[in-house]
Amino acid sequence: MAPQIDHTLFHFINQDMANPVFDFLCPILRNRFTWLPFYIIGGIYLLYKYKMQGLLIIIGAGLTILCCDQAANAIKWSVHRLRPCHLEPGVRLLIDQCSSTFSFPSNHAANHFGLAAFISIVFRQYRWLIAALILWAASVAFSQVYVGIHYPADVAAGAVLGSMLGLIVAAIYVYAAARPHQSGQ
Repeated sequence: MAPQIDHTLFHFINQDMANPVFDFLCPILRNRFTWLPFYIIGGIYLLYKYKMQGLLIIIGAGLTILCCDQAANAIKWSVHRLRPCHLEPGVRLLIDQCSSTFSFPSNHAANHFGLAAFISIVFRQYRWLIAALILWAASVAFSQVYVGIHYPADVAAGAVLGSMLGLIVAAIYVYAAARPHQSGQ
């Protein structure tokens, strides 16, 4: 994304779209602890409903997040892009502090889109779930820009990176799950 477009979109989302509803929701949506109860309930459900297969899905989801987070960090420490809350005049920072880590790509976007891609492939028969997961990941990514800690290009790059890694881990999971189990050998 061209730098000027990125800055223009950032100002549009962070300042021009400002409203009390987003001011309340976006800090909550981007907070990883908001989603922790859903992850726990989802994990318990997977274990209850799918037993060992559920455990493998949980491991695949964890591996997806680990890969996304580490890949985003590796890129982040190579690119060294500062966050808008350190650079932009008049930024509306809606969280307690501006992180001292670099900005590009967004780990939040990578992790959430990666998990959404992984789960979407594993449970591809549930079309409604795919739409819900994309909306969930997009709302987290949007919130990162709205609260003032990422540029749109940061979350777009994180979304692409996470989606690709989520699809790769899902492909490995689907391949491994489809292989006949060899017993006694």
